[in-house]
Amino acid sequence: MKRNRVTYLKNILFPCVLFSAVTGILTGGLIFLFRMGATALSRWSSSAYDFFRENPKALPLLLLGTLALGTVSWLFLKVIPDCRGGGIPTSIGLLRGALSFRWLSSLVGVFFSSMVTFLMGIPLGTEGPAVQMGTAVGRGTVRLLGRRHPAWDRYVMTGGAGAGFAAATGAPLTGILFAFEEAHGRFSPMLLMVSAMTAAFSSVTSKTLFSLAGFSWEMFPIATDTFLPLHRLWAPVAVGILCGLFAVLFTKGYTLFGSFLQKLKKIPLICNVLLIFLITGVVGVIFPQSVGSGHHLIEELLTGEGSFGILILLLILRSALLIGANHVGITGGLFVPSLAFGALLGAIFGKAVLFLGIFPEEYYPILIIVGMCSFLAASSRTPLMAIAFALEVLCGPSNILAVIFGVALAYVIIEMFGIMGFVDTVVEKKIEKAHGEKPLETVDRDFTVQPNSFVVGKEIRDILWPPSCIVLSIDRNPAAARGSGEISEGDVLHLHYQTVDPDATAQSIYDLVGVSEK
Repeated sequence: MKRNRVTYLKNILFPCVLFSAVTGILTGGLIFLFRMGATALSRWSSSAYDFFRENPKALPLLLLGTLALGTVSWLFLKVIPDCRGGGIPTSIGLLRGALSFRWLSSLVGVFFSSMVTFLMGIPLGTEGPAVQMGTAVGRGTVRLLGRRHPAWDRYVMTGGAGAGFAAATGAPLTGILFAFEEAHGRFSPMLLMVSAMTAAFSSVTSKTLFSLAGFSWEMFPIATDTFLPLHRLWAPVAVGILCGLFAVLFTKGYTLFGSFLQKLKKIPLICNVLLIFLITGVVGVIFPQSVGSGHHLIEELLTGEGSFGILILLLILRSALLIGANHVGITGGLFVPSLAFGALLGAIFGKAVLFLGIFPEEYYPILIIVGMCSFLAASSRTPLMAIAFALEVLCGPSNILAVIFGVALAYVIIEMFGIMGFVDTVVEKKIEKAHGEKPLETVDRDFTVQPNSFVVGKEIRDILWPPSCIVLSIDRNPAAARGSGEISEGDVLHLHYQTVDPDATAQSIYDLVGVSEK
């Protein structure tokens, strides 16, 4: 019993409580600084575009500034490749063990490279970088405080990712669900403990700091007591279908644009980056609502601003800019831009039914909220996260039935077309780019569980095995005391996996099951 208690203390309480608390506190403080900086730079960006629009003679200065910011962004992407692209897809690849990174350079690079993105007004958000920085903080916590326990790494990193999301959005429950539904696609009691603890500490820390600084922690100042009647639920259903169809179209467009870029491999990265910055600068002067993360756009849409034609043009321009920026690898998140797409779709549908006189204007904001959640669910294939986000941030329980209908229909559309979610598409692209054309090796090996190793006392579902690793069977040690389904020392695990680096994958398994001292 003494050995079991030591194993429990070392491999459950430490990573799930102590390390998760440290990661949560550090992530909460970091994301507070990040959100404050991003908000200030976004405001400066908006003011700068207003100035250049009112003073055409100063446009040469905009050109010089755009080229300068584009060059700085390119330098970050070249020197620190880990900060390229969306933070959430990068973090998912890291949490699944399919990608690797250097945590400190990644954290610094993502923080400052994102600031350049926000100052330029490129339509990328803060939540993705916050998730990636939280992932890096989790890795750093284990490396600095628990160097002898590498098996804790991906668990604490998962908690850090959820903590970054919670601090950036003010949605701790959604941050916890991120670990299950988006990061790993499965439930585990240990993942629940880690993600809940880090999200809680991160949220308390960031909320306290925002309160002390005199700013609101909430993501959107939405206050509506309007309740959509049951006989009006046909509208959320229609919005959900519209969002699902657009998610299919958007994902296919992203894939096609990636295929087009493959034919232009010889174009240097700096040229692609400068082109995106220049296009953003031109669009920002002519049509300012097309640039920025989309946060202010959502707030404007909720008040009923924008004509039908303008909303469609915004949807097209923001889609093109986002696809181009993400393919080039410019640092920024996809979460708020995805919400903005859904808000635009909800607003477009709302304007249409208002024009036809078949839907009351007082329920118009509800359609925008349903659109936000529906497109989020379809584009990332995370319906539970979308519903939880609505409960925590958008509408609370008052119109949750409308949200559920929209989310369900959007998800059904994605399933009908058999389309991989947009986020998963980006993840696959990153993994493919990281591994290049390295051949996959298929491995079948037996591993013997050592005393006091990480897996002892846990069930198979609790273990974050390497990518594609399957436990084919277990030869149980008859002398070991165990609970139902638990792994015990002396058990022989028959594992099957595919990998581009057999030695590294074997080492990650030894980190879990232990290495014999003989």
